[in-house]
Amino acid sequence: MNEEIRSALLRTLPFLVVIVVLALLIRRRKIKPQEIDLKKPDKLGSYLLWAIGFLAYALLIEFVLDAGGILEVSTWAHSLTPSVILIFGIVVLAPIAEELLFRGLVLNVLIKRIGNQHIAILVQAVFFVLLHNFTYENTLSSNIGIVQSLIDAVLFGYARQYTRSIYTPITMHMTGNAIAILERFIY
Repeated sequence: MNEEIRSALLRTLPFLVVIVVLALLIRRRKIKPQEIDLKKPDKLGSYLLWAIGFLAYALLIEFVLDAGGILEVSTWAHSLTPSVILIFGIVVLAPIAEELLFRGLVLNVLIKRIGNQHIAILVQAVFFVLLHNFTYENTLSSNIGIVQSLIDAVLFGYARQYTRSIYTPITMHMTGNAIAILERFIY
């Protein structure tokens, strides 16, 4: 197997493993779907408001960073097969896995233990940021990424709470990741 394909698979498979493990836990009734709001949003209008609002927010931030000359984007440098694997992992699998884990399980446990949804949302957002590797680079780009990810995670948490559906933050997360990938092809 080509080294680039192997690397792409190794970066993508952990997200698939998380999804499969959570699916098995749900199937074995260790996790109840309603506990993580694994259902369609109660109101389509609320879902669309969050999804379109996040799209507008994400695009605005990118335009502002670009206009300010501080948007750092590396060009995409992968061949076709690894690109397909990586893009699928980044735009589809990572948002599903991370939302089920952070805005599903972690947020649910924190709300039950802390009792305050606002503090729980902030705490899960901090956990989310700490799990991303750019957190430890201490560059302007990584520091901007930390702030963006923290705000995104807070928004994802509130979106799940207000629409009562994990599908809303999954959609928002997919949107943000898709924008990040598209930028790499444009620059």
